[in-house]
Amino acid sequence: MAVGRITKRAVDAITAPRAGKRAYLWDDTLKGFGCMVTDQGSRSYLIQYRIGGRGSPTRRVTIGRHGSPWTPDTARTRAAELLEQVRRKVDPFDAQREALATIQARADEAEAAEQALAKLAFNVVADGYVALAKKSLRRWKEQEAIIDRDLRPVFGNTPLPSISADEINERLGIIAERSKSAALKSHVALRAIFAHAHTKHRKLFPTARSPFGEVDRPQSGSKRERHLDRREQRLTWEACKVLGWPFGPVYKLLLLTGARLREVAEARWSELDLEEASWLIPGNRMKNGEPHWIPLSPAALAIFKDLPRIAGKDGKDFVFTTNGETPVSGFSRAKARLDKAMKAVEADDARDGEREPLAIEQFVIHDTRRTFARGCQRAGTPPEVVERLLGHRTETESGVKGVYQVYAYEPERRAALDKWADTLAATVAGSARVVKLRGAA
Repeated sequence: MAVGRITKRAVDAITAPRAGKRAYLWDDTLKGFGCMVTDQGSRSYLIQYRIGGRGSPTRRVTIGRHGSPWTPDTARTRAAELLEQVRRKVDPFDAQREALATIQARADEAEAAEQALAKLAFNVVADGYVALAKKSLRRWKEQEAIIDRDLRPVFGNTPLPSISADEINERLGIIAERSKSAALKSHVALRAIFAHAHTKHRKLFPTARSPFGEVDRPQSGSKRERHLDRREQRLTWEACKVLGWPFGPVYKLLLLTGARLREVAEARWSELDLEEASWLIPGNRMKNGEPHWIPLSPAALAIFKDLPRIAGKDGKDFVFTTNGETPVSGFSRAKARLDKAMKAVEADDARDGEREPLAIEQFVIHDTRRTFARGCQRAGTPPEVVERLLGHRTETESGVKGVYQVYAYEPERRAALDKWADTLAATVAGSARVVKLRGAA
């Protein structure tokens, strides 16, 4: 057993032992203080002691590896402290074991907390909520789009307990600057996501931790009355020619049928009977949950007949698709392209000397639906027929009466759509006289 003054030079000079062995240098001034060297050359400071006399077992407690912060001097100071504990009958081995157990327990708690927060990450909870909504919520696609566009980019993988009411209010305020309706829908989606977290992870995220008690509910704003005037109708139609497939035909059909954007964009060939000029949208694709029949005017029929057919797998037969697997998307980018094309058409008109260029007031795609309704009303279509044309909720019943309700006012609805198509044709032609509108771009 080597004994001598433990200094840096002495520690560095200890020769590594053969494989599987340990070499020691014990200090000649502080009894019990030593340095151990492994067969790999690793050097560590330690103390060796007994508590209870010669018959008691020898114990060793490692202070630390040689190098910063453990030098011979700092290790000697720590060894003196530990040996003083031994003198007072306090076993450093037990204390060290308890300290290590405490450190491990804290590490385990931290890991468990980290795992819990990972389960409560916004993206994770939102994914779970959307998966559930697909089974129970009819308009889950619209809500998923709101979550993906307005919430995920901001909250991402932030755990829900870390999202404060102030952060939510700030985000909803930013969304409201663009659209009050979108802000309200985002509020609804966020509340649903937090509620889903409470239900699925009640112990991890109790209701008391929800910030929504201090979140301001966005105001939906006044009822929108915007519709496209005759000039805007013509610019929209001409801009659709610039857009081409697939959104050009989509926007034209929105004007001609008064249908909602997703009702057109997610249309299926199986819903169409082109020989009968008929389109029956099933209830699971309608806002009111009821099937909706649209008689196709010659102009609308011509558009459908001119469309390419892209085959999909497993019976998928979307009308507007680029891959055969999913309907078209990217509506915000498409609307931006439409706006740009309308301005270009207006500028061309000005260069041709037809009129001075005018600023095009901002509008949303849903305004085409109000334009359609207003056009039918101005043409003298009765209100109850207009309601049917728009697919608003009715008192539909099962059986024969239910089928009758779907096709109620069939002659009146077909006549109204044909008349509106002719009126729109005259508008596009820039004339007050009624002309037949060609559907092809």
